[in-house]
Amino acid sequence: MGSAFRGIDKVVADAWAAYERAPVSCRVDPALPILFFGDLRGYRSSPLRVLTVGLNPSLREFPVGSPFERFPGCASNGPIRGERYLNCLGSYFRVNPYRNWFSSYEAVLEGVGCSYYGVRPSTALHTDIASPIATNPTWSKLKRPEREGLLSCGVPVWHELLKILQPHIVFLSIAREHISKIEFAPLEDHWQALHVFTSTKRGHRRSRPYTVESRWYEIANYPSLLVFGPAAQKPFGLVSDQQKSQVGELAREASKLMPHWKSHRQRSTLHPANHYDRNLHA
Repeated sequence: MGSAFRGIDKVVADAWAAYERAPVSCRVDPALPILFFGDLRGYRSSPLRVLTVGLNPSLREFPVGSPFERFPGCASNGPIRGERYLNCLGSYFRVNPYRNWFSSYEAVLEGVGCSYYGVRPSTALHTDIASPIATNPTWSKLKRPEREGLLSCGVPVWHELLKILQPHIVFLSIAREHISKIEFAPLEDHWQALHVFTSTKRGHRRSRPYTVESRWYEIANYPSLLVFGPAAQKPFGLVSDQQKSQVGELAREASKLMPHWKSHRQRSTLHPANHYDRNLHA
């Protein structure tokens, strides 16, 4: 599988290096770095490549007493690499995923025609922008030096991973402050309102509208649509499942309206017709 994604082996190695450098005061152990969650093969063959984004893996990914039950075959006294590591990540949603959290993003993916579980035309992956390392305590309760240490390794790993995965759409439901961690070149001056929800989950008028925003970025010389919605305890947790699905539908339609642009490297104009035709490098 790794050979189908040029450069993936190096990013895996970088993720393990991030794990080994993570402060022992907060790193979940025993554990492993989770470069991504989901079926890489299914993602690669999908007509629409979609990623979701969080901050860092939950400590619940490694339950006390049975830390590798969600990643069977990954228990080891040292780093595991290659096919074994990628297969462990790939089996996550088929084994025992943390459904209570991922169900929020799954509702968004439904609107795009995607799923983590391989039950729709496209298979999505989940990634984490801050770090591939699960921590205890959770991110918001980490000390500043601990967060900075994790970010120094984790943010570059995430950017290199996205260059390899070349997504069409990326959903981010995290605290707005973390949007500044995106280092890809924007293709628009500002984030644009994709949709504004004025009603609550129960149909009552919101005291504060919930705004979903989008912005085109250049990733690996191609345009990718990033879609942002504020998080609560869960991704897009302030809107109903029906509204989440609507976010997915709107993002899918918006992704077809790729702006005319020129790659900073290739300097060649791309058009909407060939956006979904680009293949991952083999």
